[in-house]
Amino acid sequence: MPGSGGPAARGQVVAAAEELFAVQGVAGTSLQNIADCLGVTKAAVYHHFRTKAAIVFAVLHPAMDGLATLLRVVEGHDDPVRRTEAAVVALADQAVVHRRLYGLLLGDVTVGQLISDDAEIAGLFHQLHDVLAGASAGTDASLVRVSVFLSGLMGPAVDPRCAQVEDVALRRELVQIGRALLVPPSAASGTPNAPVR
Repeated sequence: MPGSGGPAARGQVVAAAEELFAVQGVAGTSLQNIADCLGVTKAAVYHHFRTKAAIVFAVLHPAMDGLATLLRVVEGHDDPVRRTEAAVVALADQAVVHRRLYGLLLGDVTVGQLISDDAEIAGLFHQLHDVLAGASAGTDASLVRVSVFLSGLMGPAVDPRCAQVEDVALRRELVQIGRALLVPPSAASGTPNAPVR
């Protein structure tokens, strides 16, 4: 049992790592820090994870799984504009559900490097960029707009002033920003000022 030098459950390792990553960053957190947080030996952590990268991916798994599901769903839209809008709405939902993970996912340089080194996850992000860019994929304007939107998803997750923003309001604002950046005004749910759904 954790705290007595005994084995830690896999889920406990992931939860402790997530807490430490949020405070110290990934680079600032060692396997020993995780073990100390749980009151176990480093060997107990190694029993579940051979590397810190494996722990990072386990922490990020819910967000990555959500992203993969999102992409499967939005690919069902034939129209690129509808696909982009569906992705904006779904990403806003994900950003609300996984506020802390989005801050970690998009705001930690070490995580960014791990993601870019993992072909499968990097592929998901390339696919996401293409979906968000829509018909203008590959243009300078689309690259900047998609980057600004994705960076904006991180902002509320890492800005302590946004912690008080209710989920409904956060989702609404993220969708409106995404639409303004990425969806042509005449196409956003049929009207320029369509309500957020």
